[in-house]
Formats: sequence, C-alpha cells, structure tokens
Amino acid sequence: MTVNRRATARSLVWSTAENGGLALISFVSLIVYLRLLSASDFGLYAAALALVEVLGVIVTMLFHNALVQRPEITERHYDTAFCATLLLSLVMALACWALAPLFAQLLHRPNAVAVLAWMALVFPCSGVSATLVARQRRDLEFRSLAIRSLIGRVVGGGIGIAAACLGAGLWSLVLQQILIAAISSAVLWMSAARRPRLRFGYAEFRQLIGFGTLSVSALLLSTSIRRIYTLIASVLLGVETAGYLNLSFRVVDVFWAIAATAVSQVALPMLAGLQANPARFKRAYQFSTQFSCLVLYPCFVGLGAVAPDVIELLFGRRWLPSAPYAMVLGFLVLVQAPRLLITPVLTALGRPRDPLLGLAAELVFMLGLTAVLGMRSLPAAIAIWVASECLLALVSTGILRRATGYGLLEQFRGVLKPLIASLLMAASVIEMRLQLPLEWGPVVRLAVLLPVGAIVFSGAAAFLDRRLVADFLEFVRTGFDRKWKRTETP
Repeated sequence: MTVNRRATARSLVWSTAENGGLALISFVSLIVYLRLLSASDFGLYAAALALVEVLGVIVTMLFHNALVQRPEITERHYDTAFCATLLLSLVMALACWALAPLFAQLLHRPNAVAVLAWMALVFPCSGVSATLVARQRRDLEFRSLAIRSLIGRVVGGGIGIAAACLGAGLWSLVLQQILIAAISSAVLWMSAARRPRLRFGYAEFRQLIGFGTLSVSALLLSTSIRRIYTLIASVLLGVETAGYLNLSFRVVDVFWAIAATAVSQVALPMLAGLQANPARFKRAYQFSTQFSCLVLYPCFVGLGAVAPDVIELLFGRRWLPSAPYAMVLGFLVLVQAPRLLITPVLTALGRPRDPLLGLAAELVFMLGLTAVLGMRSLPAAIAIWVASECLLALVSTGILRRATGYGLLEQFRGVLKPLIASLLMAASVIEMRLQLPLEWGPVVRLAVLLPVGAIVFSGAAAFLDRRLVADFLEFVRTGFDRKWKRTETP
C-alpha cells in the first residue's frame, strides 16, 4: 500500500467532506427535531440510540481495522469477514429484541420496547456494507465513501424530517436512523467495483479475528463510554434531564465529526502504509498531531466561548440549560485533540491491545466516581465526565511512550502554540461577549463574536509560528490541486 502526501491530503479532503456533510445534515435535523419534540421523547431516543450505536460498533468494526492494517490481504479475507459480519448483525438484532422489555422497564417508558425493536434493523442494514467500507478505506478511496454516506444521510434525513413535520414525533427519529443505514449501504453496494461473496475460510477467519477482537474492543470502549454514560444518566437523572445532557454532547460531537473523525479515518491506512519505516512513521504522526490541534483547538474553544448564543439561536431558549455543559465540553477538546492519533498509531503498529488499557481505566474511574459520589445533578455528571477524560489523556500518553519510545516533547511537538493562540482567542471572545448589550439577540452577538475570534486566533497563530500555518495551508492546497504530481511523504 503506497502512501504519499498527495494521496493523504486528497483522502483527508474527501473524508472531511463526508463527515462535514454528515455533521451539517445531522445538525439541521437536530434543530428541527428539538423544536418539534419534547425533552422526554428526545431523551428516550438518545438512550435507545446509545445502545444501538454501542452494539453497532461490533457489527461494523469487528473486522474493519484487521482488514485495513493487515500487510497482505486476499479476496477470501474479505469474503470471510462479510459472512461473519452478516451473521453477527442478525445476532445483535435478536439481542435487542430480547432486551427491549428490560430496556423499557429501566427507563419507565413502555413505548421503549417498540423503539428499540425497530431500531435493531440498523444492524443488518449496516452489516451488509461493512466489508466494502474497510476495503475502500484501505485503498484510500474516500470519495466513494463520502458520496454514499451523504446520499444516505440526505435521503434518510429528509424523509425523517418530513415525517416529524407531519406529526410522527419520536418515530420520525427511528425511521430516519433505519433509512440512513439502509440507503447508505445500498448506494455503496451498487457502486462498488468488487463485492464480497458468501464464502467463508476458517484460516482467514483465525487470521482476522484475533486482531479484530482486540481492535474492536478498544473502539467499542471509546465509542460506548459516552453512550454508557448517557444510559446511566437516563436511569439516574430521568430521560428529560438526560435530554439536556445529551444535547450538550451532541452540539460538540456534531462538529467533532467534521475534523476529528476525518483525521482518524485517514490516519490508520496512512500510518499502516508507513509501519515498515519508523522515521517516516514518526514524522507522519507528529505532522498529523500538529495540524489536528491547529484546526480543532480554535473550532472547539470558539464553540465553547459562544455556546449560549449558538444553542439559543439554533434550538431555542428552552434548551439553554445545556449551554454551560456544551461550553465545558468544547474546552475539553484541549485535552482530547493531542491524543487523537494515539489509537490509530497503536493499531497501525499491530498493538490493538494497548488502547484498551487507557479506555478501561477511564471506564472504571468513571463508574467508580459515579458510584462513590453519585450523580444527582447535571453539574455532577459533567464533572465526572471531565475528570475521566483527563485521566485517559494521562494514561494514553504513557501507553504511547511505552509502545513507541516517543517522549513528551516528541508527542506534543507543535501543540503549545495553537493552544496559546486558542486561549487568547477564547479570552477575547468571552470578554467581548460580556461587554455586548444584553438586549442584542444571538444572531447579532455571533455576528460580532465570530469575526473577533477568527481574527485573534489567526493573528496569534501567525505571530507564534508562521511556518506551521504556511505548511498547513500548503497541505490543504495539495488536497485540492489535481495537477500536483509530487510524491512527498508527510
């Protein structure tokens, strides 16, 4: 698998387009739904979606990283993964149907039985295309993935919104979730040049399942921790209060998907292609971490600084109780962004077991704090979450150092200057916001605050490290320049 700077840049452009488009469509849908649904209905849907997404990770990702990372791959590997994934998707659907009464009992909502049962159809709809997704990511064919995802989200989301406007209520969200998975898979299946067959190889299964189990365990923990926390909050605080918590997560997650998910998706095949060259591998890791922080820090710190205005503008004043928590989660990205590449690095090096250690420590710590201190309010819930994320950052740094030998300075090279520029931006925006007249609406406040934040960050970043900014702009230009022919590596 050949890796070069141009291929990486173009893959990142398409992955960003995919995730950015999905995030934009999801955000528009979220605005519509929150204006039509009650906090209680949204909290019930969030709890059901949390469970489905946790189990869905197993279905779609059990063989994904093993297929992407493996140096040598055959068609029989893809066919074996396809057959096993189809069987697993049916098992997960049956499990949800069996668990639905218990789920409804925990939430004290009888209609949760039908909600979870219908949402279980997502598993076979997603499982049929999971192997195709792995093949195209391995080959850095992110354009096809972007197109199929956007088509599925636009059509499924549009039908769901129409159903909500016609009074379908909670069921419009369930319908949307099923249609997005089904349409995305259908588009990818019809457009794929090579499709898997119903053929199973025991030798190939054994080669994939060991790595896949460890890799999906880490991904499952990473994905499910927030979902588990949402479920716990739904049970302890009630679905209405949990609805505010979930909105604060969703506001940040929607924007996180635009850049962070794109970086992670491209990083694994890129780094896997460089695993035989330690020097280039290290440069690629540092390059990606620097640029990730340069992009993510101002976006999320800025979002945190103007969270009350964003929530009031998009969702209405009745959702303002979520604003302080969205602000905290936005600033939390200062801790999360530098470790964004750690899991792809360890997976590319064939060490899928290592990320499990940090994630398991975070989960145990989070559950322990919840059990000892209790979760009696939203501030307590957010405080426990922030403490758990900080612990994960410390543990992950140590794990990466043990696996690669990269010291702290090597891991965080290039992070300090984007951090300083982002904090200067946040201080300027918050101070400016305090000086604005109270009677100004959110539109006017954002029209003033966003340009101020952009100017302060751009000026501070250019003053602190002009070379880093220039390199980033050149990398972005490379991703859009079809005539660029060099094969310079990151």
